Amino acid sequence: MKILHYLLSFAFASTAFGQIDTLSQKMVSMQDTYQKPYKVGSVYYEKNSQTPYTGVLYGKFSNGKYLSIQEYENGIGNGTWANYYENGNRKEVGTYKNNLVEGPVKQYREDGTLKAEGQYKHWRKKVGIWRYYNTEGSLIKQTDYGY
Repeated sequence: MKILHYLLSFAFASTAFGQIDTLSQKMVSMQDTYQKPYKVGSVYYEKNSQTPYTGVLYGKFSNGKYLSIQEYENGIGNGTWANYYENGNRKEVGTYKNNLVEGPVKQYREDGTLKAEGQYKHWRKKVGIWRYYNTEGSLIKQTDYGY
């Protein structure tokens, strides 16, 4: 029963903007890929393949917990990404658009509480209104970074 619970807990990697479906998408460790240069970042390929990778790529800490989970389409980051702390709690969750970290993002503290939320554009440039929270979840600051 413990094994079933463990497997089901990783069947869907929960994110703030939906879920990364790890059941119907192929999952491959970043260690089992290689990269070729792209106009922004890299195109990912599964080892021994000439076809750009489509599915979920992940990295893990030495303790076996996820470091990152990212969705790729034709070797390019497109979809949801999530980074984690070594204790397994989410660190940040956001979206890729053509290999750029753009769109909504949420950042968390190591204890799992929401730290900040806002929007990125042009590879992690803060834009628009960002909200910052204390450890009790109360809004403590709001900053408009413009566009």
